[in-house]
Amino acid sequence: PASNLFEPDRTLYERAMTDLNKNKFTVARLTLQTLINTYPDSEFLPQAKYAMAESFFRENSTSSLNQAENEFKDYITFFPNYPLADDAQLKIAMTHIRRIQKKDRDNTQAKLAEVELKAMIETYPDSDLLDEAKRDLRAVQEVLADGVYGVGNFYMLHRNYAAAVSRYKEVMTKYPDFTRMPEALFSVAEALRQAGNEQEATIYYARVIM
Repeated sequence: PASNLFEPDRTLYERAMTDLNKNKFTVARLTLQTLINTYPDSEFLPQAKYAMAESFFRENSTSSLNQAENEFKDYITFFPNYPLADDAQLKIAMTHIRRIQKKDRDNTQAKLAEVELKAMIETYPDSDLLDEAKRDLRAVQEVLADGVYGVGNFYMLHRNYAAAVSRYKEVMTKYPDFTRMPEALFSVAEALRQAGNEQEATIYYARVIM
């Protein structure tokens, strides 16, 4: 349209979004960067910054997810009160969720996801995305609990009962909603019994059948 001659920032934004929706990520980012650098006072600047982050998120490689996290954090820093700030915070958590490895491997990404999800829930209590964030947090904590429980089982297998008890109790303290809690209670009771602490073991045996 002729009116776009007087709104080159709009033209750039719309062109970038067309390319983004066609998964032309590099081309979209070049256009968005031109908009950001050339029109720093544009009304489309917040949308452009968010779209830049979104392009890396959609690309979904390890390196692009790292970049997406940085870009979404940058968006929140510059536009903390804009409507998409809560979405950006959830997307930060999602970059870690997408990088979570199996439960018996490094749990760093799961821990980072937990931190970012808690931040989202605390910072945006009225967000329409709150239920989604809580579901994701529950799923991430299940992964973390399962990992700690597996370490406890490893120590139990090797008859390091004190270490096993410590891990099982960590599950109970940090992750009370763990779906395998009855198994964890029984395991800690068994570890205590094997360690000669039958009195405390009885307490956990009783909790299994409650």
